[in-house]
Amino acid sequence: MAEKDYVIPKTFHQRNRKVVVKQMSSSLSDELKRHGDFCRDNFIIRLAPCQNQETLESTYFHELAHCLLEGTTKPQLTHNEKFVDSLGAMLHQYMQTAKGEYK
Repeated sequence: MAEKDYVIPKTFHQRNRKVVVKQMSSSLSDELKRHGDFCRDNFIIRLAPCQNQETLESTYFHELAHCLLEGTTKPQLTHNEKFVDSLGAMLHQYMQTAKGEYK
């Protein structure tokens, strides 16, 4: 795996909306049988605790893809899990491998 030089943020903005990233309770994660989710009503990404780093990052980028798609002209794509998963994987790979500074 490439060296990671980024962190999962606590907050960021998308189209003038503040997005909050917070921890999902273990009991909710177990109940829902998922590692994370994105709530489009209040723009919160929740990530389950106790995941290995790779799973945590993959889950974050998957949920980030859901979030980003909500702000596009094609928000219905957020319902296509295969598309969201592939976009999340590409974003994850980009963050793992991006190097240097463009000048």
